[in-house]
Amino acid sequence: MKKLIALIAFVSFAVLPVAAQQYATVTAKRANIRSCAGTKCSIKWHAWRYTPVIIMQTNEDKTWAQIKDFEGFNGWISMDLLSTSVGGYSAKVDVNVRQGASAGTDIVCTVEKGYPFKYLARKGDWIQVVDEPENPKDGTCKGWIYGKNLWGFTK
Repeated sequence: MKKLIALIAFVSFAVLPVAAQQYATVTAKRANIRSCAGTKCSIKWHAWRYTPVIIMQTNEDKTWAQIKDFEGFNGWISMDLLSTSVGGYSAKVDVNVRQGASAGTDIVCTVEKGYPFKYLARKGDWIQVVDEPENPKDGTCKGWIYGKNLWGFTK
């Protein structure tokens, strides 16, 4: 009986950190991801609007979050620049965005690995997305991507 209780306690503590992870998307057009929690910390990389991330932890006053993206890159971002209510996806590979939820439909645009999208809908294994390009003159890319080519979450 003691072994069973010890096993249950071990499993509970081992699973707890995974369950505590929270997904979020970047809300700023371009956000600085920093080496520590503060605006005086160096910039490690930039994330674009709708980039999905996992919140690993927050600082004491919960104004900054340590995040990780689908490639394992991590850093700190102001909590004001994150949303847990908007779904987002990143392309895991260079990918074609299609007019319909099928590989047989026309290609609307092609994007590179890491490109972020806002989640719109799901149809089977396909996910409908839309981007927000850095330069509005480039126009938006809206269409369908096979789900296994994306990493992120829906809300």
